[in-house]
Amino acid sequence: MNLTDTELHVLQNLVKKGGMGNVQELLNYPPEEFDKAFEFANNLQNKDLVKLLYSNFNKNLIVVELTLVGIKFGG
Repeated sequence: MNLTDTELHVLQNLVKKGGMGNVQELLNYPPEEFDKAFEFANNLQNKDLVKLLYSNFNKNLIVVELTLVGIKFGG
């Protein structure tokens, strides 16, 4: 599977954080780009790299957890 540098960056940082984290924070996107970050997280989920656990626009949160496949690529 071919992953972008941004995808690898997020996966590697999720590994460092123990396997769970806020994609919005890892991408360093402002709240105005919430939809873009959500689409990014959803694409990671579609590739079976993460599981989307929680999303809240008002709190600027898109929380994901790594899958075993995601750990493999992020490690």
